[in-house]
Amino acid sequence: MGKIKLLSDELINKIAAGEVVERPSSVVKEFIENSLDAKATTIRIDVEQSGKKLIRVTDNGEGMSKEDAKNAIMRHATSKIRDAQDLYSINTLGFRGEALASISAVSRFRLITKQPTNVAGYLMQCDGGIVISNGEIGAEIGTCIEVRDLFFNTPVRQKFMRTDAVELRHIAEVVSRYALLHPNISFTLYHNGNRLVSAPSVEGARDNVASVLGVEIAQDLLEVSLEKEGMNVTGFISTPYNARNDRSHQMLYVNGRWVRDKTITDAIYSGYHSMLFVGKHPMFVLHIELDPEKVDVNIHPQKSEVKFEDGNTISTFIVDAIKETLKKNSLVPEVDIQAEQQVTFGVPLVKPIVKTESKYTYEPAVQHVLQDEVVVYSGDVEPQSEIPTLTLLGQIHKTFFLAEVARGYVVVDQHAAHERVMYEQFMQQFMGKKVEIQQLLQGEVLEFTAAQCVVIKDKKELLSSLGFILEEFGGNSFVLKSIPEIFGRLQPVDLIHTVLDAVQVGETGVDGIKEQIITRMACRAAVMAGDDLTISFMKKVLCQLQDLDHPFTCPHGRPTMIRTNVLELEKKFRRC
Repeated sequence: MGKIKLLSDELINKIAAGEVVERPSSVVKEFIENSLDAKATTIRIDVEQSGKKLIRVTDNGEGMSKEDAKNAIMRHATSKIRDAQDLYSINTLGFRGEALASISAVSRFRLITKQPTNVAGYLMQCDGGIVISNGEIGAEIGTCIEVRDLFFNTPVRQKFMRTDAVELRHIAEVVSRYALLHPNISFTLYHNGNRLVSAPSVEGARDNVASVLGVEIAQDLLEVSLEKEGMNVTGFISTPYNARNDRSHQMLYVNGRWVRDKTITDAIYSGYHSMLFVGKHPMFVLHIELDPEKVDVNIHPQKSEVKFEDGNTISTFIVDAIKETLKKNSLVPEVDIQAEQQVTFGVPLVKPIVKTESKYTYEPAVQHVLQDEVVVYSGDVEPQSEIPTLTLLGQIHKTFFLAEVARGYVVVDQHAAHERVMYEQFMQQFMGKKVEIQQLLQGEVLEFTAAQCVVIKDKKELLSSLGFILEEFGGNSFVLKSIPEIFGRLQPVDLIHTVLDAVQVGETGVDGIKEQIITRMACRAAVMAGDDLTISFMKKVLCQLQDLDHPFTCPHGRPTMIRTNVLELEKKFRRC
């Protein structure tokens, strides 16, 4: 008897579910797309326990007939395509005919639907892909799909789901993406009965962005609009000054579908060219329309990636759109003097910082040169246990301190040194549970995305221990009451977003998250290359550096200083 056997439909569906349904947010995504294809104008999403216990999506769309409802949970049954040619001109979101079949195979599935012409609705219930009941039921026009106990019959998949906060954040991000794409459709997301996202139907695209990302972000965005050679891009981008420390506010849509695409993302960054600071990321919500036959959406099971027929042409088009938008808008930032004074209250002041393009990059020495001619202070090479007495001579290229020591001189990287000082000082406060905070004279009201709100509420105790007191202000707004005093040089908004980004990225290990947060805060708040500093400030940093246990590298491992022996100078000048 042969060894190769045909798999059962039940097993086939479970395997397919692994491709389509990664986590609860995958279910939400598929249901929303079906609602949109059904021409719904109102979509409500209810989840419990971050979608692990319940996911329910209700819409007022066209509904389905009894026959279509039955076929909907059959594999490869779809109303979106008829032949192979249709795959290359797809204008709908769902089209594979796998989603509902895969989802119903790994959950307790319930569907209620009603068409406008029908007197009664139709109900169908499944357990693990097997229909257990069906028939007529009283219902409103539209469709309500409910999934309970996701992965109940595939416990291995359950174990791979993340914490409730992580899964809920993914769901909030999915809903936000589609809300940004459809300003004329009302989206609401409820978690355990509490409203998390509220994006009502609005007329203007900027109003739509404001309802999802916040009013402050929306009002500072620049509008993009360019059409050329059958390609069209519309939407919004941030000014270089308002760029973020993370990529959480980057939304890209191609032919009405949210996608991740490196070609377009790289083109957006190229459009900014040298206007972005190192480590900063632009915000954007961009809608690209082009001939469906020139883009392939079949390369990923979740349809989140695309392939262009002519990537170079698309890339050039996007670069031109970004450059044109930046060129025709004023990019001069407005400074709030009162806010500046509030942030620096109680913190040593430095001269106004002038940002310039740095031409200097650190290139570590290949080896430790013998006879003490050139000594590299790094984590791997420590010729002495403490820093010798340093006599400050001045600043070089607004990037380095120059200090005299016995038998030579030391060049100090001002950013790396200041970063190490603040890291050590704050870590000492944090470990001793005595974080010194700076009360803001006026609590600053900040708007966050739904996903960020989930993080803030879930990590409230951690944020408080770091010196951030946030109080709910209604909706997705919070009042920032205090920040860590040592990092007061950094704007509160920039600082809190740096922390939230670190919390979201560091999803494993509480200790690892704390380390990452403190490292990021120290890096962001430290003086940068290009900062013009006072003599007193430089002396203070050097004195603080000399008192540290680990002064030779920054928290990322880069050397804080290099030393050159005076004998080396004498050789160069042929004095010996």
